[in-house]
Amino acid sequence: MENTDCYKLIKNFISKEESIRILNWVDSLDHVGNDSNYHLSELSKDLKGKSCIFDISNTPLTNYISKFQSISDVSKDPLPDFIHEIIERISNQFGFPKDHIFLQAVDMNKGGKINPHYDASVDGYINYKCNISVFSEDYNLFLDRDYIEIKETDLYGFEASLYKHWTDEFNSRRVFLSFGFILPYELLGREENDPRIRLSKRIEKYFQSKK
Repeated sequence: MENTDCYKLIKNFISKEESIRILNWVDSLDHVGNDSNYHLSELSKDLKGKSCIFDISNTPLTNYISKFQSISDVSKDPLPDFIHEIIERISNQFGFPKDHIFLQAVDMNKGGKINPHYDASVDGYINYKCNISVFSEDYNLFLDRDYIEIKETDLYGFEASLYKHWTDEFNSRRVFLSFGFILPYELLGREENDPRIRLSKRIEKYFQSKK
């Protein structure tokens, strides 16, 4: 595992067989748009594809975050067993509890990109993303002044509500799974007076109050 202050990278986290299985599942998903959130609708314009979100834990925290972060209807439908197996592996690898988890499956076409943004948060918690590159060219995810070099089948984890992140435009189709773990500050070594926590709270008040 490549581990820095702002991200963790695990090379070849899934097998090629798993990536094919995930890709077939993502192909089967339907997307129903919802542009009620101006901030998210603006972010979604450059995806050039679909984003499907699943509230896995169905707790008050995941209900709130998944609804806020979704640009489509939030699903609570059962997920395939292989998705739960991946969650178990992530939990074991990172030492994260499985109390509050949601999943975003994203399928971007050529020309799509992720615009600079912070993910939604809740006071007392960090929205930690564990993303898996399922089908993609090599690319960089930019995190403030840092970046992660990512290849297909890699998993990368970062505090998505604390770091502004984005990508350049893609030259081909990109499919990835984004597992959101809603984790208390102390689990990640953060506290109320941490500068990034204070910034996250200001962003939360500004954007989430507008939904």
